[in-house]
Amino acid sequence: MKNSHAIKRTAKRQIPLLKPWLVDLEELIPDMEKVWASGKLSLGLYTEKLEASARKTLRVKEAIAVSSCTSGIILVLKALEIKKKVIVPDYTFPATSHAVLWAGAKVKFCDIDMDDFTISPEALAEINDPEVEAVIPVNIFGLPPKISELEKICAKRGWKLIFDSAQGLGAEYKGKRCGGFGIAEVFSLSPSKVITSAEGGIITTNDSGLALKLRQLRDYGKGPDKADMLGVGLSARMSELCAVLGCHNFKHLDKLRLEREKLVKRYREKLSGIKGLAFQEFGPERKSGYNYFVFRVTAEAGKTRDHLLEELIQAGIECKRYFYPPLHLLTAYKGLSNGGFKNAELLSRETIAVPLYSGMKTQEQDQVIREIGIIINGK
Repeated sequence: MKNSHAIKRTAKRQIPLLKPWLVDLEELIPDMEKVWASGKLSLGLYTEKLEASARKTLRVKEAIAVSSCTSGIILVLKALEIKKKVIVPDYTFPATSHAVLWAGAKVKFCDIDMDDFTISPEALAEINDPEVEAVIPVNIFGLPPKISELEKICAKRGWKLIFDSAQGLGAEYKGKRCGGFGIAEVFSLSPSKVITSAEGGIITTNDSGLALKLRQLRDYGKGPDKADMLGVGLSARMSELCAVLGCHNFKHLDKLRLEREKLVKRYREKLSGIKGLAFQEFGPERKSGYNYFVFRVTAEAGKTRDHLLEELIQAGIECKRYFYPPLHLLTAYKGLSNGGFKNAELLSRETIAVPLYSGMKTQEQDQVIREIGIIINGK
């Protein structure tokens, strides 16, 4: 019976986990032609326009377009001359910790809170390591961490505070757009994000001196004369072609965030009656950017997360374990930690990401909701 049920399910239309939202191609062509005619394929007019859009939309003094969020974090750490330990949450995408190591610093993991899936201020406050220089909290699935609590801890310890806001475009904290918190925030414009430039990232800061240094470092470290090197930088420029796409997509951020908010609210409403499912808690002070819809499959469900994942895939619904495994259990980080991150380990065993994208049709979402109910409730 189980096999025949799976055969029926695979015949259904496939629903992807995500789908990049793109403006009409015809809208891009005139600007693409201007790039072609100019012969300037990086650090040109459209990079400047994208940075201007980011400054206005995120309400910050400075925005620096780069090749990726990961390269942006590396550049921030290099610009701040961070050489010792950097604390990152154990439950996040590995790009955060990878960037720390590429910048020449050391990684120290911190546990997360089960309510909102973000770095735990309590666990952070318990870290007593004289080699720590900075903390990189992460926006998780669109939700900013508990920023005020983190600011107090970092100020008391003298730690630099940098935010990995890869998934955070459009998010807010206490009525303020994310972008101006900490020394700097770094956003992603990769295809999996609410807004994409195909590939790329944006660093935001209110420190103009830091912004100047970051602009130098993204172009190898070149000084004003383009001959002398004022620092050891990277080739981390965004291409003008990516910047064109970013410019056209960026102006739709608020509309796309609102659309995804409605989809997430509908998911939570329809799935709330299914036993054993638990959702990320937002609270009144924080607004998510709704990059992903991820929930927990707890023991009360009577089914495991992996069982749900396998059955959804059989039903033609793309989904994934996210984030899995926690960073300290990755092969790349073997030996860096003795563990002790019980919340990150549990959450990593329980969380699943299901389809969420701009333009998602009601019938597609209904199919996801219906299949989850069938799998968990058996009907």
